[in-house]
Amino acid sequence: MNYEMKKGSFLNPGAFHRRKGIELTVVARREGSLSVIFYDKNTRKKLKEIAIPKSFSVGRVYSVFFPELSGEVCYMLKDRDGVYLDPYAPVITGREKWNDITRKKNNYFVYGGIGKSVSDYSEKLSPVAPEDMVIYKLHIRGFTESNGLSAAYKGNYRGIIRKLQYLKGLGVTSLLFMPLYEFEEIRYHAYKVTEPDDSVGEVTSDPFGVNYWGYGDASYFAPKASYFGADQQRGMDLLVNAIHKAGMEILMEFSFTTEKAISNPRFITNILIYWHLRYKVDGFHLIGEGLPIDYILKHPKLSDVKIFYEKTDERGLSNEDHKRFFYYNDDFIYPLRKLENHMDGSVAELANQMRKQGEKFGFVNYAAEKTGFTLLDAYSYGEKHNEANGEDNRDGSNYNCSANHGCEGKTNSRNVNEKRYICVRNDLTLLFLSQGIPLITEGDESLNSADGNNNPYGQDNPVGWVQFSNKKDAKLLREFVKQLSVFRKAHPNIRTKKPMRQNDYIGCGLPDLSYHDSEPWIMGIGPEKKGLGILYAGAYAGEECEDVMVVMNFYYEDRTYALPSLLGDRKWYLVANTREEKFFDEPIRVDDEKITVPSGTVSILTGR
Repeated sequence: MNYEMKKGSFLNPGAFHRRKGIELTVVARREGSLSVIFYDKNTRKKLKEIAIPKSFSVGRVYSVFFPELSGEVCYMLKDRDGVYLDPYAPVITGREKWNDITRKKNNYFVYGGIGKSVSDYSEKLSPVAPEDMVIYKLHIRGFTESNGLSAAYKGNYRGIIRKLQYLKGLGVTSLLFMPLYEFEEIRYHAYKVTEPDDSVGEVTSDPFGVNYWGYGDASYFAPKASYFGADQQRGMDLLVNAIHKAGMEILMEFSFTTEKAISNPRFITNILIYWHLRYKVDGFHLIGEGLPIDYILKHPKLSDVKIFYEKTDERGLSNEDHKRFFYYNDDFIYPLRKLENHMDGSVAELANQMRKQGEKFGFVNYAAEKTGFTLLDAYSYGEKHNEANGEDNRDGSNYNCSANHGCEGKTNSRNVNEKRYICVRNDLTLLFLSQGIPLITEGDESLNSADGNNNPYGQDNPVGWVQFSNKKDAKLLREFVKQLSVFRKAHPNIRTKKPMRQNDYIGCGLPDLSYHDSEPWIMGIGPEKKGLGILYAGAYAGEECEDVMVVMNFYYEDRTYALPSLLGDRKWYLVANTREEKFFDEPIRVDDEKITVPSGTVSILTGR
């Protein structure tokens, strides 16, 4: 091979094919000498170690072009502290097979690969308006392992593509993926040892588990080889392209846990810019304490990207032309579960969560998340059951506000299961009838259970995989979710762009949002109340839009709630009650002054 060198362009961090050669642009860990070591990609045999001249650097950034270097090669970097993996590597070689424990013989070593800098496949999607979004969070492996797919489609992007129409049918607009970038899924210990020549080496232990979710330090620029195949970049392109062609957007989770990542806002921002420009990713959910959200939001290359995080300084959003920051936290879960499970819940707190909306920012609501009980398990287990995680049940949150409704875990009792399924339907109904963006966690629409494990981060097995049941109850719940999606889409007065004012600011005769109890038009919601009627006036979304009333009753007995008078000749119709497994085939005409709601259920009415 010809290793002739020229100064590079400094354009793209990492190693990329350029014309007939290879360009390498890297950020050195420290001042001093830097070398690149090339290996044969297939045999991992060392080919050549080359010192990069200091004249090919700007500060600690080195860029070198090898115009005649071709063939199947991979690389590592070397400085005075030793050999290391380029954190900007666009492709990783050596981890092509999921959980390949034979890699221990090479101490689980991986190498940087040579990438393609330009996408030929990914197509950009016109942004989905925040008020139209329905998010579905999934794990690429867990979603496809028990989903009725043949072996070739399990655990990889092809299985996701096969199931896009299923997701589209649920009303999903946005797919939020748990880590798709290259991470080490094999859990092992590494130990430093002194070699006979007094150099320091490293040995590794036998595997003791799997980092199934993929959170933790990672090679953030590279698509995961075991998910996307031998040509990881093209596989990622094909997935994005298929999602966009289906009319949905792709969102990705990035977890940053090391101090190095957290203390380097430019590094994190470069990662997001790369995935947005190279793969046309539409948004990012960022996980980690103290991340540079303000810096990210101000970057001009990310001005059309959706950012999801637990908090921000809202003052920095004052000049935004469009809504692109979204609070992502568990504030919605606990008021809901405390009411469902009779744990001194506050209907006022839940009502406040349901009406959350910002002028320049939005909110994501969910009734269950991956880092917690599944939606069904929240009403099937009073305690977490994480023994399989190998940490003596110490891991996972102890604050779940869960209840088993008479039996811990799975049961054949129709009475117990009916109570649980009503709770699930209640949660999904209130989720879709709230102002914020609804998020469904994979499998919750299909009564998925993790057997009471509320932290299955290492369960690469049926506990951690989604179980898509074909039993009647699961099928009915999937249909119920579809109906909720259709209803939300048909009633824009539920999902307004701006915060509701709770007054009649257009002079139509009704406020945009109002609350009702046994008497209409209550001004305050007392802490003792366990039920409430919420009216979304249709006039604020157009003359033809129906009024929507959601009435929740978390008392132990049936309760009667007042129905306010509607405008003109409109009448009240009952379209659903969560005691039933689906919306009514035809809306039921009801009394224009009151409605009785069964205990522990939610009713949906429309004024038309």
